[in-house]
Amino acid sequence: MIRVERAIESIDGVARVHIDRWGDGAHHLHWFFYARPAGMPQLKGLFMPSWLDSLPPLPDEVAQAIEAHVAAALG
Repeated sequence: MIRVERAIESIDGVARVHIDRWGDGAHHLHWFFYARPAGMPQLKGLFMPSWLDSLPPLPDEVAQAIEAHVAAALG
């Protein structure tokens, strides 16, 4: 988790990474990593899990570049 958090925090414009886990009593769980954009402190706290619905979507090429950056940082 720390490696993933640091990889995400190394992205330009990311102020902080928040981590949630959900299990709901099932035989597995899900980890969620939320990158809070710099300069958007209003997205802190309990609002974090739902802020993705409030922001405009990233262009595909930007999302792919971020994914490649995180993959390289973890590699």
